[in-house]
Amino acid sequence: MGSTALLTDRYELTMLDAALRSGVASRAAVFEVFARALPPGRRYGVFAGLGRLLPAIERFRFGAEELAFLEREEVVSARTLSFLERYRFSGSIDAYAEGECYFPGSPVLTIEASFGEAVLLETLVLSIVNFDSAVAAAASRMVGAAAGRPVIEMGARRTHETAAVAAARAAFLAGFASTASLEAGRAYGVPTTGTAAHAFVLAHDSERAAFAAQLDAMGLGTTLLVDTYDTATAIRTAVELARERGASGPGAIRLDSGDLVSEARAARRLLDDLGASRTRIVITSDLDEYSIEALAGAAVDAYGVGTRLVTGSGAPTASFVYKLVAVGGEEGSLRSVEKLSAFKRSLGGRKEATRWLDGEGVARVEQVVPVGAAEAAPELPAGWRARPLQSRVMTRGRLEALPSLAESREHHRESLGELGGAALDLRPGEPLLPTRYGGGTPGSGAGASMAGAAIAARAAAAPLEGPTALVVVDLQRDFCEGGSLAVDGGDEVAARVAELMRRAGGRYGAVLATRDWHVDPGAHFAPPGEAPDYLTSWPVHCVAGSAGAELHPLLDAGAFDAVFDKGGERAAYSGFEGRDRAGTLLATYLAEHRIARIDLCGLTADYCVRATALDACQLGIEVRVLLPLTAGVATETTESALVQMAEAGAELWGGEVAGSVRLRPLEPSAEGR
Repeated sequence: MGSTALLTDRYELTMLDAALRSGVASRAAVFEVFARALPPGRRYGVFAGLGRLLPAIERFRFGAEELAFLEREEVVSARTLSFLERYRFSGSIDAYAEGECYFPGSPVLTIEASFGEAVLLETLVLSIVNFDSAVAAAASRMVGAAAGRPVIEMGARRTHETAAVAAARAAFLAGFASTASLEAGRAYGVPTTGTAAHAFVLAHDSERAAFAAQLDAMGLGTTLLVDTYDTATAIRTAVELARERGASGPGAIRLDSGDLVSEARAARRLLDDLGASRTRIVITSDLDEYSIEALAGAAVDAYGVGTRLVTGSGAPTASFVYKLVAVGGEEGSLRSVEKLSAFKRSLGGRKEATRWLDGEGVARVEQVVPVGAAEAAPELPAGWRARPLQSRVMTRGRLEALPSLAESREHHRESLGELGGAALDLRPGEPLLPTRYGGGTPGSGAGASMAGAAIAARAAAAPLEGPTALVVVDLQRDFCEGGSLAVDGGDEVAARVAELMRRAGGRYGAVLATRDWHVDPGAHFAPPGEAPDYLTSWPVHCVAGSAGAELHPLLDAGAFDAVFDKGGERAAYSGFEGRDRAGTLLATYLAEHRIARIDLCGLTADYCVRATALDACQLGIEVRVLLPLTAGVATETTESALVQMAEAGAELWGGEVAGSVRLRPLEPSAEGR
């Protein structure tokens, strides 16, 4: 195959052009590929495409034709064209084994090279692993629903011709038995199968003539398509013709229309009545995992799947992203970098992942720690073991030995088996494994709804599962009664938080606070003389160094292990945007202190508490929101925030927020488990 160099976005090349100018292109860099979340309702993902990606990186070369195009379109400068002419990826890549099940936040690929080399690969990497992994995950669910019956890939006519071949490969990796794609058979050794379509029957003078021709050409084991005209008549004809040729019936019949469950049951009864009990039934027609599961009791022997496997409706994107996590400084050493955008946060530094399996071999936790700090990970429970997830697949631009597709297929079977029977449950649910950063032992929180003065005492007595931090969000004077942006109930929240800290502060692995700390936040403050809209612009509040920016006087400032200030020159809602005095981000602090669970309280439930909770969930940190130790701005926005936090995976504890906001009763599943 030819060069893959232009299978990329223009901005990869324009970034390189500017980086060569600034000198950054030569700096060492580490990029990680991970998914922030699984598609809604999915319980696991399947990493696929590595066997296609690595050869594509080897072919990432800029020849005369590619360089001429870039020069003609004036994409980059002459200096960059010269760089591209010599371009060969010379870095290293570590990766999950192909076929491995994956979970949010865990790095499935790590690319180490100069920034200039690595930045060019983003689109190529993501286009391959996103598509292949999406198909593989859908295929894996279908194979599970089929419960041991073979599933055939038949999607080539429903997608791009090249994507069809990749989809057939990914489906076989995930357990499909065969494909209709001959190119997938030639290129990857996937078993191929196929017989005839309705057009073949319609082209003959009669259905009998079509069946006879097919039996004579393809043998008695062939599969006859019996629903072109009348299914019962076609089955009788098929059995009769097979008997004339010395068999009790054809090898199989295929049904492609109608009410598939009832049609399959009727066909099985008729075949058995005719003495063709060995004739198998193959079902096709826009199947997905749910329709396959519905056919489980209908005596179906095999399934053919196409549209719902290879298109977005059946195989939603894997949502992998390609993020820079470390870059060389001028002195040459690597420094961590992390994206701070709200709800799209990344955790800096090169990381390594292990999967923790209990004494029965069942996977329990995805553990992610900074490279070189594996000894800082929490101790494994007795009888458990940790399985490394990444291995070196490319060294200095050269491929290491890779497993065959058949071996990767077997690896997927083993990886899926580690997840236990819950992996086969098609009902929407949360990821089967939590991803822990730097510490934490699996467990679930406990809480019960209550109100009044005893809330702090109850929170203090509630069990803490694993290393837990108390994070007090923006409990500052300006947000409490009498402040410039006061919330009803702010003083009440401060009193409750102070009581919790007094009773239980020593039980937490860390007690932390966040503060709005505005220097010049621009449009976040309404211009003088203009009314704020209380959505994107606000009254002046929490100005750095002012009395209003200080923590509430009921709180003992000396009791906090660290305070994280945010919003200096821009709007900032999430505590994960804040840094302590040493410049450490909250996420980094938690990882360094092996904390994977937080109790969250403070102001306000519908803005900064919400944003902090969502970011924590996205980073794989367990969150318990202490609702009576929060207050909201308004009923509607607070109710919406509670729904968002619960859907993201946060545990809502306590039932009612403080202050004048009045909420509808929470559902039991969201009120405290």
